[in-house]
Amino acid sequence: MVRGYLPVCWRNMILPDGTMELIINLGDPQKLCARDNPAKHTIFRHSWISGERTAPIVIDEIGYVHLVGVRLRAGGAWPFLGIPLHEFTDQVVELETIVGREIEDLREALGESRDDGSRFDLLESWLVQRARSRTQPTRSVSHALRVIHGGLDAVRIGKIADTIGISHKHLLREFDRCVGLTPKLFARLCAFQRVIRSVGQKAEVDWAGTAATCGYHDQAHLIHEFRAFSGLTPARYLTKRGPFLNYLEVE
Repeated sequence: MVRGYLPVCWRNMILPDGTMELIINLGDPQKLCARDNPAKHTIFRHSWISGERTAPIVIDEIGYVHLVGVRLRAGGAWPFLGIPLHEFTDQVVELETIVGREIEDLREALGESRDDGSRFDLLESWLVQRARSRTQPTRSVSHALRVIHGGLDAVRIGKIADTIGISHKHLLREFDRCVGLTPKLFARLCAFQRVIRSVGQKAEVDWAGTAATCGYHDQAHLIHEFRAFSGLTPARYLTKRGPFLNYLEVE
């Protein structure tokens, strides 16, 4: 839940973190800006789903901010949407185009709820109801996700497929459908997020040591991957870092 008033425009860049987000907006409209040209933007008013991302997005906020959100971990959106999740990758899509009028009914009910606790209960009930009519990610995808989250050998996708007993191509298709990324790309994204968490709020960072502990070949490899997912060098990230590690204020 995010609520408050911004008297002037606040522009922030959100780094990819391996999740999808479902947002219901009870406040003023928000703008999704082009990274290379913030004047070019799309306005989102009511509710939207932000797919798995491989690059940052830039958001403009001003006025009355009141957002109710759900962060869906990898594979977590599949039971609620039932649509191949690769269709949402690097996209932000109005929810009404996906689930129809029911999302507007939910939004109205959230706006009429008496307190935040009631809003969370209402949203949770809606998600559970939708999930009961859908299927969970396949066992092969669930196993691959556990392996990727669990260690630094996650990029050995062929080994994961052999362990499960399915073909490499079949695992790629299932992962793309239930997660929205390939296993290798998702593993790279997880490594990037390990760096973000490892750095935290440290004033000084041993980048060579961080590279070794987060699964990179060397410091140059870390810098290359950091640029790929953030558009920034690690050193530049430190100067822009705020209290929320994946949210960077943009001048």
